[in-house]
Amino acid sequence: MTRSADSLATALLVSRIAGDGHDTLKASEFWALPEPPGGLLGRTVDDLVADGFAPELAERLTRLFDRSVALAFELDRYEESGVRTVTVHDDGYPQRLRERLGDRAPVLLHVAGDPGLLVGPAVGVVGSRGVDEAGADVAASIARRSVAAGHGLVSGGARGVDQIAMNAAWEAGGRVVAVLADSLTRTLRRPEVRTTVLDGTAVFATPYGPEAPFSVGNAMGRNKVVYALASATVVVATDEDAGGTWAGATEALRQGFGRVLVWRGEGEGPGNAALAGRGATELRSVDGLDAVLSAPDAPEPVVPPATPIQDALFAE
Repeated sequence: MTRSADSLATALLVSRIAGDGHDTLKASEFWALPEPPGGLLGRTVDDLVADGFAPELAERLTRLFDRSVALAFELDRYEESGVRTVTVHDDGYPQRLRERLGDRAPVLLHVAGDPGLLVGPAVGVVGSRGVDEAGADVAASIARRSVAAGHGLVSGGARGVDQIAMNAAWEAGGRVVAVLADSLTRTLRRPEVRTTVLDGTAVFATPYGPEAPFSVGNAMGRNKVVYALASATVVVATDEDAGGTWAGATEALRQGFGRVLVWRGEGEGPGNAALAGRGATELRSVDGLDAVLSAPDAPEPVVPPATPIQDALFAE
């Protein structure tokens, strides 16, 4: 793909796929930079310092920009394997992430499939890996109901509730978005995944490197993206005060990342009632999802504050 100066500069500043050990910018550091980032390309350390950048940051930025050849090679290599890198300055980046997550939003996504699938209305479905049969039936029913309502299905791609809901949505002819905390390239080796990508019904995305292995930290970052992409997210089953499902849902409630629903009925998890007590909206029937989806999609956007990070990036 042909990249704009802003897209190229963004990838150079935050992407780690070149494997060169450079100290790339965290998302919060990137969002604190002046816009547009393409205007920083080709500038010297002295130029940046003269414009108010701290000397250490100016040197760091120029080192990151100097790796353009190595990064371009890696971007091309991944594109040849079907993985596209979409930055905030590219078509297909879901601007809802910035609106919902503020300076916690990922600056880029590695995507297999049509990035346009990321931006449509979708219902999130999440829950425990060890869900029981009744909970599995609920996850599948919610997915099918979402498709019938004209919404896609977004989830984390993990075993259990995530995969059950994604499969049900796909079988119902719906649009499926999987946000991964595990290796995207390894996931794409599965024949059934390649089929859904090639037929245009599913997109697999990660805010981490395409070959990054699973980690608890990556899973927590992935959870933010799922909640932010969804019009509403249903927690089918969770434990109380334990596990990634609970942590992701309670963080979404605290930070306003998206509307959080919790299933209350046969198949619910042992922590579902406690999650309702934390502020999640109870969903007691699959049919009740229709009323939720017809209501305004309106958690308050997170507005990135002026933080000490910005003070550290720029000289006085």
